[in-house]
Amino acid sequence: MVEGGIHQVGYCPKSITATGSSRHHASDRAPHFGGVMQNHPLTAARERLGLTRRQLADAVNKILYPDPGQAAHSAFTANYLGKLENGKIRYPAEDYRTALRIVLNADTDDELGFRPARELRTTVALVRRVYSRSARHESDPAGVLPGNDMRPGQMPEHGEAGEPDTNRRSLLQGIAAVAASAGLLGGSADDGSRRVGHSDIDRLDAVISLYRSIDYERGGGALYRDVAHLADSASAMLDQPYPSSVGSRLLRSVASVRQLAGWTAFDACRHLDAQRHFLLAERMAVAANDVLLTARVRYCQARQFQHLRHNKDALETLRLARDEVGRRVTPAVSAMLHGAEAASLAALGDGPSATRALGSATDEFDRINPDNEPDWMRFYDRGELLAQYGRVYRDLARKDNSDRYGEAATRTVAQAIETFGSQNVRSSALNGVSLCSSLFLADEPEQAVTVGACVIEQARQLSSPRILDRIHNLRRDLKRHEHMSTVADFSRTVAAVGVGS
Repeated sequence: MVEGGIHQVGYCPKSITATGSSRHHASDRAPHFGGVMQNHPLTAARERLGLTRRQLADAVNKILYPDPGQAAHSAFTANYLGKLENGKIRYPAEDYRTALRIVLNADTDDELGFRPARELRTTVALVRRVYSRSARHESDPAGVLPGNDMRPGQMPEHGEAGEPDTNRRSLLQGIAAVAASAGLLGGSADDGSRRVGHSDIDRLDAVISLYRSIDYERGGGALYRDVAHLADSASAMLDQPYPSSVGSRLLRSVASVRQLAGWTAFDACRHLDAQRHFLLAERMAVAANDVLLTARVRYCQARQFQHLRHNKDALETLRLARDEVGRRVTPAVSAMLHGAEAASLAALGDGPSATRALGSATDEFDRINPDNEPDWMRFYDRGELLAQYGRVYRDLARKDNSDRYGEAATRTVAQAIETFGSQNVRSSALNGVSLCSSLFLADEPEQAVTVGACVIEQARQLSSPRILDRIHNLRRDLKRHEHMSTVADFSRTVAAVGVGS
């Protein structure tokens, strides 16, 4: 799908091949979502010699580790061999493949069913295709919101100083009008005597969903003030009379809007505002005894810590969330927490722990049943998981000072970008920045510059100062290529992004 789609676009500079793999950096644990195929040639070769999996693993380890003491700690076990035969791992490390060829009398990897993962040719065409697809998506396809006069296929434009365009402002004004008419923004409807009921919470949840969809699509910079106003008004609902039967639900809804207010403020780089909203969201979620929502808020707090490079604080926050949720955790929430933990561990240089956390995230992701997850976990899809893989590999590449992790990061980030839907332009843009970094780290500076230019253009169509921060951070990954004139020019362009806007 990816390869064919790229070539159909027609704008294909030199492609990037990213096939790096090593059992030491867990690239063979990267999630594959296209289904698992049994490795029948490997099983047949083993059975022809009458070997059990354990016997074959022992024979391989004798080749890999002449010292029996080393073999006792080998990762090549009967269980690992089972994953190879079941197709869960398609292309093991080179020394494993060599030892298997020797034991099984095979001349080539192909005889044992080992083929490199299909080359994911990450090109600017991929980025342009995903971004243009996202730009064509309408915020309100059903046309139910007042003031939404955007036409299908119309590209929103920014005004001066990065302000949202007229159509987007009309859309936000329409949502605010809906909230006001429903009595959610204070005023005449709230005289302190009306009882809050389930219908009021239904309306609040509906407005939260509308704001959340715009945040996903265009970033929080355009709406954080609107959401903050809604959050303050929603908190005031707690001072009105309400029956005990709606108490927990009201607290959860207020916690949800505070979480969104914090997230949009974070995306707008209003960090003090974000921390205030996250703290209030945490208190409301705890008061509602909703451990899953509390974990989501702590995840958001950790993401802010990570952005500010306070990764030890992020780890403590994530581990607190996992301890609190305990056995009530769902697979998606667990995967989300493990993936974020892996990112902080990688940033701190703890590669083994980071890859173990990634493995746990993948295992949990494979167990997800959407029907058993909270509605607010719908954002967590395979693109989010792949993005975490890319982020971990990128940070490990910075520590490792070689291109093997850079190649793995390039591959997984490109897969994440391809996976994100048209409703999530911001995630595509954020991962476009990560892709640019990964290309520099993988020693593909020409491709990095071209992808970076595309991402900068995309950032101008979003209201997310957080993306501008990420773009500025590109300068630390391009330094070893800055002797090239094109990279030096790109570095100056990066430094100027957002200046004077």
